[in-house]
Amino acid sequence: MSILSDIAVPVAKLVNVKKYKEKDFLNPKRNTDFLNKKFFDKTLNIKEQFIDGFQVLTIFKNNTKNKHIIFLHGGAYVMKAVKGHKIIIEKMAKKYNLKVTFIDYPLAPENDIQKAHKILSKTYKKITSKYKNDEFFLFGDSSGGGLALSFLQQLKNRNDVPFPNKTVLMSPWVDVSMTNNEIKNFEEKDPLLPLNGLITTGKQFAGNLDTQDPLISPIYGNMDNLKDIFLIFGTNEIFYPDCLKLNNKLKTSTGTTVKVKVGKNMCHDWILAPLKETNETIDEICNFYLNS
Repeated sequence: MSILSDIAVPVAKLVNVKKYKEKDFLNPKRNTDFLNKKFFDKTLNIKEQFIDGFQVLTIFKNNTKNKHIIFLHGGAYVMKAVKGHKIIIEKMAKKYNLKVTFIDYPLAPENDIQKAHKILSKTYKKITSKYKNDEFFLFGDSSGGGLALSFLQQLKNRNDVPFPNKTVLMSPWVDVSMTNNEIKNFEEKDPLLPLNGLITTGKQFAGNLDTQDPLISPIYGNMDNLKDIFLIFGTNEIFYPDCLKLNNKLKTSTGTTVKVKVGKNMCHDWILAPLKETNETIDEICNFYLNS
């Protein structure tokens, strides 16, 4: 049975929004360090480890609940996490007493989706074994949302780890082939993402897989038995057509429920921007996890 809740947010005028260029995706910065443990609020506990060289941070308060979010950041599979991701994690931990594990998964062009899944699978097994009493959830924005959905599809075929009870997909990139005919109608509306840049990085991260393989483009995967999903996206983003398509697939699946929030006139991944709607949406996300 599927659940659909259409929620709209008002128009937001973003300041200093600048569209990425293809060259930004071809030469991604690697000298950013926004998720350095020393930058987090000192009232939080930060447990850092490295799995095959990739950073994993678990953030929580002393009185944390046993509700644990696995956090997969966006960035077109080529960019590292930004300050907005840290702000979201801190709010989840400080205001809502949620435990959050951030995984700095492998990126293109140095790595591909198969390497990312290898690290994600290894990390998930280690974290779920360490925190055996926790209830686990997934969060992913943009490319992290695509990775979260493909990981869910992989997890339901395993019995050695707990399955996440709830998943939030914020403006998820679920089809890196970018072949939906409706995309051309949103290319100019999107103030952030360039089509050619996305096509390039999608091919890079696919590696030797076809860009429509469900491992890299989960829109082509099976949506049954994924439990509860909160899908959030804006009407002014290049992924809007594919998010609509994903919503329809989730609604007609079995063993999966979907709640939807559509941001009218909102751009891609708006929760990274300093907006009133950002705080409202983060609050909704946290309450979605807590109300179980």
